[in-house]
Amino acid sequence: MNTNQEISLDKLISGIDNFIFCLNLYKEKINNLNVFPVPDGDTGTNMLLTMKSLDLSYTSDSNIEDFLFSLKNSSLMEARGNSGVILSQFFLGLLTAYKKNQVLSLKTLAESIVNAANSTRASLPNPVDGTLLTIYEEVGLNAMNNYESSKTLSDFLKKLSDQSIKSVKDTPNKLDILREANVVDSGGLGFAMMMNAWFFSTLCNDQKDIERKLNEVFLEMISGLSESVSKDFYDDSQEIEWGNCTVFTVIGKDIDIQEQREKIPQFGKSAVITGDSSLIKVHIHVLETEPIITYANKIGKVENVFIQNMDEQTKDILETKKDYESINTSIISICEGDGIVRIFNDTVGNPMHILIGGPKKNPSINEILEIIKEIKSENIIILPNNPNILVTVKKLIEVSDRKNIGIVETKSIQQGISSVVYFDDSNSLEENISTMNEVISSIEEASITISTRDVTIKGKKLKKNDYIAILNDEIIDSFEEPELALNFLIQEIASRNEILTVIIGHDSIQKDHQKLEKSFYEENNDKELSIVEGNQPYYNYFILGE
Repeated sequence: MNTNQEISLDKLISGIDNFIFCLNLYKEKINNLNVFPVPDGDTGTNMLLTMKSLDLSYTSDSNIEDFLFSLKNSSLMEARGNSGVILSQFFLGLLTAYKKNQVLSLKTLAESIVNAANSTRASLPNPVDGTLLTIYEEVGLNAMNNYESSKTLSDFLKKLSDQSIKSVKDTPNKLDILREANVVDSGGLGFAMMMNAWFFSTLCNDQKDIERKLNEVFLEMISGLSESVSKDFYDDSQEIEWGNCTVFTVIGKDIDIQEQREKIPQFGKSAVITGDSSLIKVHIHVLETEPIITYANKIGKVENVFIQNMDEQTKDILETKKDYESINTSIISICEGDGIVRIFNDTVGNPMHILIGGPKKNPSINEILEIIKEIKSENIIILPNNPNILVTVKKLIEVSDRKNIGIVETKSIQQGISSVVYFDDSNSLEENISTMNEVISSIEEASITISTRDVTIKGKKLKKNDYIAILNDEIIDSFEEPELALNFLIQEIASRNEILTVIIGHDSIQKDHQKLEKSFYEENNDKELSIVEGNQPYYNYFILGE
């Protein structure tokens, strides 16, 4: 028996195509597996965007190692969020295994998964079992035990797929928070669906048959979940999403506005279409802006695109920096919301550079590198302002040739804002990072957002559409109105801090906050409260206590 059965490049590419096909189908359902019912980096979307970056074109005389290097490089440079970075390790593992074996084979595939597990565990400061890491390890072990005895690629993939299902179903037994939230690990489920999609593609020629089989596997992995969680998986339309708030006008001729009011909402949510046959204005929330803009260009001439204006604002910030030679250290802050952008710019001035990003818009390594290329100062400090983005930035430091790049490990906007107050361009890179890190460890922070589903977290029952009060990264309580949560958190933080800052999000910006300010000073006349507009998505309020 051939104990190192070869796999053609065509079959590998077919597998990757099916990875992408599967993630397109299931990204929202994977997103809905978020443990906490809050808007966070979407696992499914991040995995899909990482995969869609791959260039799968090749010719008969293509060098396999060069092709695999391209996959490794693209997946890493375009990786988004924690899940995207970990998924990219599969392609790093594949290249490493191919270099060792000098052949694409079942053994190479088995070793690639083991390599992915090893590099993932090595790259995480606190590896956690019951996650995609565990799926890599258990599927990799299964692969190493079975590649020699497998008669065909299909036979081999069946064993890996079965193991992936078993491992995903077992994740709540390995991670308490999954068990309490009554969910399985989202990244692990995403990888299991990918492996099953490749396996089913070896059995079925019809994509409808693959879809049917994938649905059976998906149902098996989520069986036993609570009714409220399972319902979210079947009813994506009920998921409360922000997406990208996209506003634009279309100038055209004989535009059928009624037809567009039927078609445009299919691209997203909260669609409002106004105008007439020659000019329409569109407001819509979408996860990806390209499809709706592409469609709109077929109707007529697209102008005044809101999301483009934000990108242009970032570009303008980069292009209008003055006197680069006098700047010792530049800062890149990853944030969104025009008010928050203004706070960072006003606090730091010329050394500040903004990259638009946040909970549901995790930038890739490549996007961050594009800004780094434009910066002329000797030193750079990056503020991720989000735990998912922090993983990407750490990986960027590993792969970038640029020296003197440092990270202040900010995991929230509040930490980012508090840290830049103490930035001093006359200090060294090391001094600034040390001072800024000390500051973020001394503050208190809170946030308020809407619950996306019914769930119990650490004994607290949260209802869908209630407003969650989060204090120092821990869910404290839930309220029917965001202002009730705000009052509660302000009282809590004011009991231990002298200066409070409330940053108002997009969904609460029209509310009157004068009564809040008045009542605060009636109870705390020796303390200070600042209320500013951040216009951030997803979170009604950010609160900072110092």
